[in-house]
Amino acid sequence: MNKSLVWLFTMDHKRVGFIYLVLGVWAGFLGLSLSMLIRLNFVEPYYNIVAPEVYNYVVTIHGVTMLFFFLMPILIGGFGNYLLPILLGIADLNLPRLNALSAWLVLPASICLSISMFLGAGVGWTFYPPLSGGDYSTGHGVDFLMFSLHLAGISSIFSSLNFICTIYSSVNDWTASRQSIIIWGYLFTSILLIVSLPVLAAAITMLLFDRNFGSTFFDPLGGGDPVLFQHLFWFFGHPEVYVLILPAFGIVSHICLSLSNNDSLFGYFGLVFAMASIVCLGSVVWAHHMFMTGLDIKTAVFFSSVSMIIGIPTGIKIFSWLYMLSGSSVRVNDPILWWIVGFIILFTMGGVTGIVLSASVLDTIVHDTWFVVAHFHYVLSLGSYSSVVISVIWWWPVVTGLSLNKYLLQGHWLCSMLGFNLCFFPMHYLGMCGLPRRVCVYDPSFAWINNIMSLGALISVVSGFFLVFVLWESLATKNLVFFAWGSSNLVFNVVNLPIPQHTTYISGPSRWITD
Repeated sequence: MNKSLVWLFTMDHKRVGFIYLVLGVWAGFLGLSLSMLIRLNFVEPYYNIVAPEVYNYVVTIHGVTMLFFFLMPILIGGFGNYLLPILLGIADLNLPRLNALSAWLVLPASICLSISMFLGAGVGWTFYPPLSGGDYSTGHGVDFLMFSLHLAGISSIFSSLNFICTIYSSVNDWTASRQSIIIWGYLFTSILLIVSLPVLAAAITMLLFDRNFGSTFFDPLGGGDPVLFQHLFWFFGHPEVYVLILPAFGIVSHICLSLSNNDSLFGYFGLVFAMASIVCLGSVVWAHHMFMTGLDIKTAVFFSSVSMIIGIPTGIKIFSWLYMLSGSSVRVNDPILWWIVGFIILFTMGGVTGIVLSASVLDTIVHDTWFVVAHFHYVLSLGSYSSVVISVIWWWPVVTGLSLNKYLLQGHWLCSMLGFNLCFFPMHYLGMCGLPRRVCVYDPSFAWINNIMSLGALISVVSGFFLVFVLWESLATKNLVFFAWGSSNLVFNVVNLPIPQHTTYISGPSRWITD
């Protein structure tokens, strides 16, 4: 069979994962380009590179692309498909045909997304009516965006069902054997997706009916309620945050346990139960995004309190990671250590600002300002993206048998951290000064801050291409990777991963060596 046809009809979990990765990388660079266009728009206070309505289109497609077409396909579809069968010690996922279907559904979803980008859908990634209704958003751009989300949602539900069936059928006794925390992470992620995605599907279906068939689900003139859409959307939208960060938690926990060789039951079960607590609490706090809709005081206090309580299991995870790293034998100049520490710092920054926003009194002050943008970018754009880079660095030698250049990785980390923080940290100050988000003009007195942020965005774009160069350099030089004999089980968490045949084993610490 022709090689292209083999890829087209493949059901192998590794190849399906690679298809997810290719589609996710395409979406990632699309979203990165749109984010750079947003920042270029803020170089001058009143001069816009694109018209205001086009700016709204760019903001909308950037958010949807990064969440649904970059992070989810790569973290869940790509790494999940590749790693789960290997970590479970099985040949493939239980439903390989469903797995292939879920991967290829991302392609028509991406096509619908591209069509909506050209037709125009300036409703923000939250799609609030009445702005997203037929009266204010004419044309079919919003409709294609909804079709895109429907297809992406179906793909995610298929993947989640497949993951849950595979995990439950492969693990006979959860208490007798300590499975990799990555398996727990994908199990919790799949459960959240199956619970929350149908609610989003119902919301956007009702919105499509309002736009095209004259129904009034969200139109007050016909007895509807636009706030109902916010309840439905955020019932999905807040668990979606944990959908994107739970795989990152699993990956970082797995690597920290491997580096520290920590056999303490507290370290393992503390991390697992912290993730379970985050799943349970994170599913019942959706209305903390809606403090400005007129919630009564008792409801606001409930959602504020539970949102703050989520900081407890999150803190357990952070201190557990730091404890394991402090007891590890990893060298200080190892790039994997730099990235994990960077992940912890960036995610902690996002978590601290999340506690601020969970307080209804404080949220009403900085609601819909740049402070909110800074918060969720530190959690998702920086936290989840950092986990993608960590995964690439950690498993690249296993997949390819080649090492990565340590010094290039160190330069990439410095470039990334400089760009990330220059771009997003000043947004906290803009938010506390009251500058609204999603507005393409601003007071000229803030021009110097916006120029610093735009410089940080440019450095971040450079860091993205820098990572591609690092991977290309590894493939071009073909430096073979070295693993420690007898210690590879620590790296891969007591799972016999297939080590490349040409790998040379030497004595020493259980890590790949690049210099």
